[in-house]
Amino acid sequence: MKIQQLRYVVAVADAGSVTEAARRLNVSQPALSAGLSALEADLGGAIFDRRRGAMRLTQLGVRFHRRAVSILRECDVARMEFRRGLERSTIAVGVLPTIAMPLVLDFTRRFAIAEPRMEMTLREGAERTLMDWLAHGRIDAALTISDQVGADAWIPLEGDPLALVCSCDHPFARRGSVRLADLDGVNFILRAHCERGREAHEILEIRGVRLRLVLRTDQDQRALAAVRAGLGVTIAPRSLVGRDTAFVPIEDLGLARTVGLHLGPSIDPELAAMLTGILKAANGDFADAGEVTLLRHHN
Repeated sequence: MKIQQLRYVVAVADAGSVTEAARRLNVSQPALSAGLSALEADLGGAIFDRRRGAMRLTQLGVRFHRRAVSILRECDVARMEFRRGLERSTIAVGVLPTIAMPLVLDFTRRFAIAEPRMEMTLREGAERTLMDWLAHGRIDAALTISDQVGADAWIPLEGDPLALVCSCDHPFARRGSVRLADLDGVNFILRAHCERGREAHEILEIRGVRLRLVLRTDQDQRALAAVRAGLGVTIAPRSLVGRDTAFVPIEDLGLARTVGLHLGPSIDPELAAMLTGILKAANGDFADAGEVTLLRHHN
């Protein structure tokens, strides 16, 4: 069994075909096919079901693929550690795009102080992407929300509610709260990438609230800049809202998310405990600084 053969297995599983996998790996299709056949001969069984022109993992192949991904990741980490010196190692943390950046930066800063011999790398991805990376050992932990995780290895912080966000001189900013019906005919900025933002938009449509969609964006900086400029209002988690915008509760919306740390299955227990403590400390200071009022960690 060779490392290159493991790479062939992972590439074919991801691509769904030998042709596409060979293209991604920049190898010839015959060479890749021969490598897979040799590996299956060595193992004594089929890794892929080749019927109907598609390459799908067999039941045993699924288990083997999981091991192959883990082995390849360890090889990549070992290579990086060697190149950077034996005194440094790495940890990969996935980050949901809608996690407040000040919290992420404080988390990484505290980690660098607590463990100077270890380097943290961040990878941004959507909820399901982060869970896939965790399952396949491509990241060690993920800063995400609770929707896609199980009870195991999940370290929650308290709820991060969604509400109306508007400019400080908007009429809604002077109100203690609004109702969904108040948004009828209002200029609206849709945060298309937000897990809860899309859900809020669907609720508005179901309620028959007619929004005037003036901007659709997948970047929070653009959305909040447009809000500050008075282009329209949006719906966003409290943790993303700074002091230069107004955050107005919506009485009949009732949406919130739970932010937390999801730990990978193979992470070292001592490292997991360190990450948990650092995140809770960073989140506590983040909340106390006034950027967030309702994002608190469990005692």
